[in-house]
Amino acid sequence: MPTHFGRLHQRLSDPLLTVLTVMLTFLLFVLGPMQAAGVVTGQHFGYFFALVLLPAAFLYSRNLLVAAPIAVAIALVVTAALLDFERSHRTDLYLDSTAWLIAGLALSVVVARAVFGPGRITYHRVVGAVLLYLTIGLIFVALYGFVALAAPGAFTNLPALHGDFAVAGNLIYFSFVTLTTTGYGDIAPLHPYARSLANVEAIIGQIYPATLLARLVTLELSRERGS
Repeated sequence: MPTHFGRLHQRLSDPLLTVLTVMLTFLLFVLGPMQAAGVVTGQHFGYFFALVLLPAAFLYSRNLLVAAPIAVAIALVVTAALLDFERSHRTDLYLDSTAWLIAGLALSVVVARAVFGPGRITYHRVVGAVLLYLTIGLIFVALYGFVALAAPGAFTNLPALHGDFAVAGNLIYFSFVTLTTTGYGDIAPLHPYARSLANVEAIIGQIYPATLLARLVTLELSRERGS
């Protein structure tokens, strides 16, 4: 018989996926710009990012291959925020980028399996598709962060990196402008690695919606034929 935790996990899985999507959207598109504008500090941004990952850790607590990396990401984010509080200069930036990369990859794998797996297309899958799209942008934010740290001047009009991860808001903006192929040009990649990543993200941004919609429609048609 399922345990109490198992029943609770099953009952909260779908709502937590929606909560996670809303929280990640708030982090990326509300707190990110506020941090870039200096309204929100690096510590508060980091603490909320750790808070965002908590429902993800519970959601995938039964899968240690995913829950463990998310727990590591939470620890890295909190550590980076504490180092930022102590006015560290670069260590917290590397920790932040590593945490974003680990969290993004871990979420992408499991959410992709939930969205594209066999079965009926539900609201859960639609929300999961949105979440997967956001995590793709999240992964590239981390990758751009590593490039910006390793090669100063890799992006035009990108403020210099300093103690907090204030550049994160600008990298979030650049990542999703690239993912959606909007390309305003106010921030542009100069370093070959930055340009290569931007090309890859733009290609994914073009292919993902068409691939996702085609897959979901195929699954729904298959279900209707089988019913």
